[in-house]
Amino acid sequence: MSLELLDDVAVHHPDGSVDVEQTKSATRKNPVSDWSIELWKTFSNWADALAAGRLPANKTRFTLYVTPQRTGEFVHALHSATTTEEITAVLDNIKSKAARLKASRECDTYLNNFLDAPPEHQQTIVSNFSFISDTDDPVAEICALIAATVNPALWDDICAYGIGLAKERADRRIRDKREPILDGDQFKNDFRLFVQKTNTPALLTSFTTAPAPAELKALIESRPVFIQQLELIGVETPEMVRAVSDYLRTSADKTTWAEAGLIFEENLSDWDDFLIARHGSIAGEVADLHGEKDVKVRGRLLYRQCARIEATLDARSVPSHFVHGSFNDLANLLRLGWHPDYAALLGDTGHEETAFRIRSYSESRAWRVSSLALRYRLPIERRAPGSLPSFFPRPAACIAPAHAQQNLINAACIRTGVIRR
Repeated sequence: MSLELLDDVAVHHPDGSVDVEQTKSATRKNPVSDWSIELWKTFSNWADALAAGRLPANKTRFTLYVTPQRTGEFVHALHSATTTEEITAVLDNIKSKAARLKASRECDTYLNNFLDAPPEHQQTIVSNFSFISDTDDPVAEICALIAATVNPALWDDICAYGIGLAKERADRRIRDKREPILDGDQFKNDFRLFVQKTNTPALLTSFTTAPAPAELKALIESRPVFIQQLELIGVETPEMVRAVSDYLRTSADKTTWAEAGLIFEENLSDWDDFLIARHGSIAGEVADLHGEKDVKVRGRLLYRQCARIEATLDARSVPSHFVHGSFNDLANLLRLGWHPDYAALLGDTGHEETAFRIRSYSESRAWRVSSLALRYRLPIERRAPGSLPSFFPRPAACIAPAHAQQNLINAACIRTGVIRR
């Protein structure tokens, strides 16, 4: 399967045959209206590809996929024509109507290029042409493939992962100056493994990635309360960088899991109480065993032992960064600390404002994976103003509107070949 090599999407079969597909978004105008430039550019490009030998004349199937649902008289007639006589009649009708129009049209160059192509190429294209515009949400078809075995709360995240994975692998091959052809079997294996891991009831899977270095640096320099807590015990910069990264990812995970219905407010409240209790136990142990050491040393021992705790949230395993990030969240709220005298040393540091500022990253709920994977160009839009930092799920969950057409292509690659075939 390839992206933007022979066409937007192409499926390459072992016998040498090829399925090529053009994907069009129709939220603003109808790309398959009779005199649409997009319609005739598609047919013109196919004719040029046949003439140049880029497509095998007798082994290519041509598909035009449009979402949301649209149609047109010409495209419907081209789709329905199968015999030589029917195809000739359809093309003669198009030529006749074009000749009767006095004003020039944007599509004329492409329309004439196709109508002037060798008749055998016209017959090849139309006889193997399919027009598909039967859904307002292309992601729904992918969801249908996993619906029987996957928790509905995870559908959007899994679809977004698959779409993003296809794009990332195609982009990587382009960067490596290789053709953007993906191994469908390998993709299916990797996608299947992700679904199995994500759909495991005993595991809460993180959809976040590490924040960008610039974001980490900026947050450290802003000195939120949990960073001040680490400064009190002499933690060095590399350890602070990890603390900030895990804090941000944990904040995002909490929002993502809550919106997916995987955790509830009482789960997080119990989780915080559990961590505070463990912190108290470890603090007492450090005081008993290392009471003679400097307070900063004791603070670092306490901090690192807490960071190494393995725990479950509502009987489910959590990612390695989540425990560490949760402890720093509590430290940011001054519900616990590392220095024995942290409360007196820090006092009222405005931690609630700082916590709100940082948590605002994860509160842009309309930017959930479900809405960002494809819906910039679909009717149901859930976008919110603003933007998200890089630690939110990428590439599928933070795609700029300018890339919406590419995003639609990525969905088509899964729908047409990578998963189904």
